[in-house]
Amino acid sequence: MTVTPALLYRLGAVYVVAAFPLNLAGGLLHPVVDGAAHSVPALSAPINPLPHVLLLSGTLLLMLGVPALYAWVAAGTGMLGLVAYVTYFLSSVLVAFSHLVIEAFVSVPFSRDPATAGAISGSDTLLDYEPYVLLQTVSGLVFMGSMILFGIALIRSRAVPVWIGALMAAGGVVLLLPIPAMPGVTGLVVEIPRGCAFAAIGLCVLSATRRNGLNATPPTPGRAVVPTPSR
Repeated sequence: MTVTPALLYRLGAVYVVAAFPLNLAGGLLHPVVDGAAHSVPALSAPINPLPHVLLLSGTLLLMLGVPALYAWVAAGTGMLGLVAYVTYFLSSVLVAFSHLVIEAFVSVPFSRDPATAGAISGSDTLLDYEPYVLLQTVSGLVFMGSMILFGIALIRSRAVPVWIGALMAAGGVVLLLPIPAMPGVTGLVVEIPRGCAFAAIGLCVLSATRRNGLNATPPTPGRAVVPTPSR
């Protein structure tokens, strides 16, 4: 098999489409007890660490696919798109990966052992270690801002249908709102806008590569590639 740009675009698209249901399922299953998602009661719930493993798997797939998706729209999104991509990627690594790894492989087993449960933060931040809390806070704000910037860049570029960029930007705005943690609802708020937007870009890429095969190229700036139904 020849590794071509079109093949890499298609693989990236498959990754982000597959990531969406994993992240959505993990978000919906993530326990929330008395308005807290990272307290000892929430972390020690019998379903854990399944939701965290699903979220970690989906996040890994998403991060594998995002570079290819960015390359697909890069020509139209310009410098704003580059800034949004770099800040999104870095903040995702810092806020999502560190959080999910600690949550699944440290906080969950600690919460179930009376000897170590006291290490879990009482303020819904997993750990009370100040540098970790600061890292999560700053990275989280950058993550939300990068979604807004990426959405704006997509809208301006017309590399994909406008609604995709609008959904991406709206997702970043919604995450900035002080919405209380609620079972199921929090997962929908966090995962649907971002996951749906990236999955929709992935479908655009899959549509173009299906039509043009190994000759598929990114869209001309100002022209969106709209998915076409299979016949």
